[in-house]
Amino acid sequence: MSSSKFKEVVNKIISDCPPGELREVYDDLIKITSENSKNTLLDAIESYNVQNCIPVDVDGTFIIISKYNKEGSKFFDPINSVIFSVDHLGHKGLDIEPYEFIHSKLEKQQLKDLHDKLHEYLLQNFPGDVSLAVYPVPEEISKISIIIVSTKYNPNNFWNGHWRSSYIYDLDTKELTGHISTQVHYYEDGNVSFQSGKDVSQPNVVDVVSTIRDIETSFESDLDLSFSDLNEKQFKALRRRLPVTRSKINWGNAIGGYRLGKNAAEGK
Repeated sequence: MSSSKFKEVVNKIISDCPPGELREVYDDLIKITSENSKNTLLDAIESYNVQNCIPVDVDGTFIIISKYNKEGSKFFDPINSVIFSVDHLGHKGLDIEPYEFIHSKLEKQQLKDLHDKLHEYLLQNFPGDVSLAVYPVPEEISKISIIIVSTKYNPNNFWNGHWRSSYIYDLDTKELTGHISTQVHYYEDGNVSFQSGKDVSQPNVVDVVSTIRDIETSFESDLDLSFSDLNEKQFKALRRRLPVTRSKINWGNAIGGYRLGKNAAEGK
């Protein structure tokens, strides 16, 4: 396999990694590909972390990394006034230094006020570990990026969950756009992954926090309704279509004794 093809395959595997399981995927890939592929794997992991806005531990404070706060090979946080490198596999900040936020239109206090209001909303509505970021959008001086990440990992019971909502708010047009995504992975005696998402576009937004609260509450309610419908209607409808014989199917060689097995064996 050529190096470019190998890199493409690695990037695909890493990008499809379920939430909270990146280290396990990395360890398995190292066993398969050897230590010689370490740099390729770490590059793919960095892209994964930035794309998925993964929070990293920066001297005890979890700070979200994203394309909006990347500066060269480092990342900055205007709220905490730091700039740092990242151990992308260990999710830790390194080489932490003071950072002075300078922007032609936004002031640090503006970002902090919005950050504090959003933080109150998160405390009241999100379970698990939750992180928040408010960053200026590079080269678009009137826009602010807002990122919310909530994770709940339970590997002892074989499930992990991840919520990410990211928005762009334009101070001039008052438009709020963005996307909400959720993913849950269950892997006890199987491999079941649930993913859902919603695009957001809201004009004439004056109160950003209230608007985000309403959007996310509506999204959550829609999910609840979908699960109720799935459980009460779709699964029951499927069960009614299955034959009721009050006997177990023998899945070994005896499967050929059933009509379904015979048809499959004969290629019908």
